[in-house]
Parts: sequence; C-alpha cells; structure tokens
Amino acid sequence: MATPAIPNDTKELILADFKTGDFTQRHLSQKYKLSLGAINKLTKGLEKSTEHIVNKIVEAKQELSQLDEHTVNAVNAVVDTKVKWLEYLNRATIKNVQESMTAKCFDQQDFKHRADTISKAKDVLIGKNADVAVQVNTQVNNSLSTEEYKDIATRLLNR
Repeated sequence: MATPAIPNDTKELILADFKTGDFTQRHLSQKYKLSLGAINKLTKGLEKSTEHIVNKIVEAKQELSQLDEHTVNAVNAVVDTKVKWLEYLNRATIKNVQESMTAKCFDQQDFKHRADTISKAKDVLIGKNADVAVQVNTQVNNSLSTEEYKDIATRLLNR
C-alpha cells in the first residue's frame, strides 16, 4: 500500500526544524508521526543551515537574561531600529542598482558612474571582502555595447 503524500506545509515545517540542527531524523519522525524513511528522504543531503543562528540567539538571550529589564528594553529597541535601517538600506541599494542598470549611458562617464553604483551596492549588500581585490581598468573599450556592460555588471554582482 502506498504511503500518503506529505502536505507541502508539513514538509516545510520538517525542513525548517531539521535546518535548526536541534532535531534528529528520528525525533522528526516521532514529532510529525511519519516513517523514518520518509523523513530521511526529505532531509537527505540537507545542511543544518540555521543552526548557527539558533546558537547566536541562544547566546544573546543568555546574556540578556543577566541584565535588568530597562537595559533589555533599551537593547531590544536599538536592535529593532538597526534591523529596520539595514532592511531599508538594502531595499534602497537594490532599487538604486536597478535604476542604474536601466538608465541609458551616453558616454564613458555614465558607464563609470554605473560601475561605481554597482560596486558600492555590492559593498552594502555583501560587504567588503579584503581577500579579493578587484582591479577596475579605467581605460574602457568604446566598442562595448550597453548589453555587454550589463552582462559584465551582472557577472560582477554574482561573484
């Protein structure tokens, strides 16, 4: 007899639980009342990709538990504000790059401004990586089309 299909939302819950690193396949099998084989099939090759986040939050909450209520509230308020600003900056950066990529370039200066925008956006979204030094050749070949510049920019962003 065939095993009934697992609903998609249940699959998503199982995968989310597994990624935390806090659940074994056996535990998930018991929690969701599914066979160990079904759980193994779902989680095979999956990394416990959120385990480090769980550990950081546990560590932070342990530290917060040592503080008085006013300090905890102040810390939470500052964290919430910083997270909102970072989300705003990320959205603004993405919008800026999108607008930059659709703007017409009429001369080399326009292409340089576009490249600068993309470079700064990469730093905001991904961060500066001291291990990788990207050298930009300022002598641009005039025979490149706008599409070729877009392709180059896209490849640089996807590094």
